[in-house]
Amino acid sequence: MITAVLTIGLLQWSVLFSSLPSSMTGVTAWDVQSAQRGHGGFKVREPNVYAPYVYADDLEFIATLVDLPGATHKQSYWELSYQLFFVPEDKYYEALKRAPRGPSNPTPEEFPGRVLLAQGHKRTRRLGSLKERTIHLTRVSFKPRIPDTQQTKFAHLLTHYSVKIYDAELKTTFYRSGIFLTEPYEDHPQDPNQAIARKTIYLNFRVTPGGFLNLSQLPGYGGVGK
Repeated sequence: MITAVLTIGLLQWSVLFSSLPSSMTGVTAWDVQSAQRGHGGFKVREPNVYAPYVYADDLEFIATLVDLPGATHKQSYWELSYQLFFVPEDKYYEALKRAPRGPSNPTPEEFPGRVLLAQGHKRTRRLGSLKERTIHLTRVSFKPRIPDTQQTKFAHLLTHYSVKIYDAELKTTFYRSGIFLTEPYEDHPQDPNQAIARKTIYLNFRVTPGGFLNLSQLPGYGGVGK
């Protein structure tokens, strides 16, 4: 019964964003996917299961402006502020219970007990190559910073972003801020009922020729990642 109730709760959290198109919030596609895959094996919600083996000692953080029609224009620029947090399992579900009904765009402040792992700000006009459009942090300390009792299976990693992109070819400025939420683990490559420690957090942006800003936290998005 507890498992069923908490699974429904996670689905309700994702529904808060389901009425918005994926170009409007980074949470929509990721949280819906995260919730929907939690029906069997390792992903079944069990409260406060101690699982230190799914916590990596260090994380990589890779933020990429995957596509920009006006990338070669000197007037184009990309400005990104980001924060990466750990949210303890109990605090995550407390925030879930307090979440208002209907579409919402939560902020990190709604997750008390969060631990700041990394933050930064960058503005650049050099956008001609994928490398120039990538922010890459290595050796972001993770597991050593988390109290042993909080290293449970269904804690979360929260990425907060605020992005501003000007595309000189489209003559359009794009603004967006929001959060992504994901677990500290990822699927085992050989066994979908098992998991391994997540070692990389992705944050991807893509401006389409039609003038839409799309976001994703999935590896391999637009050729970025694995």
